Amino acid sequence: MKMQNIRKTWGFTLMELMIAVAVVGILAAVAFPSYQSQVIKTRRSDGKAALMSAAAKQEQYYLDNKTYADTLAKLNVAAASPEGYYQIRITASSATAFTLQAAPQGSQTSDTICGNLTLNNLGTKTESGSGTVNDCW
Repeated sequence: MKMQNIRKTWGFTLMELMIAVAVVGILAAVAFPSYQSQVIKTRRSDGKAALMSAAAKQEQYYLDNKTYADTLAKLNVAAASPEGYYQIRITASSATAFTLQAAPQGSQTSDTICGNLTLNNLGTKTESGSGTVNDCW
């Protein structure tokens, strides 16, 4: 009986490697936009939290002074949200009403679904983007 020379090969062929690269590329092309969408959605909580905190301070200011504050400095509130993804400002204020706005900044400006988030003294929540209140709040 004649012994055959059996040679073991280890590794991948170029074709197998290219197929694996193509599969990973397709998965990344599908997963990355979804990931970025979730990151933007998660960062919205930064703006919402800043608005809710500022609104609570407006109500406390009203209890103490019988009028709403017209500047963030009077409320001791920073102009940027805690994580820095939103710029907070008072867009309207009178003795009996206020409107707060959180405008996206930096990488969060790509949030076209919600855009600017607003909250007023009645608790009305709105957005300036293409989404709905349920999408954003």
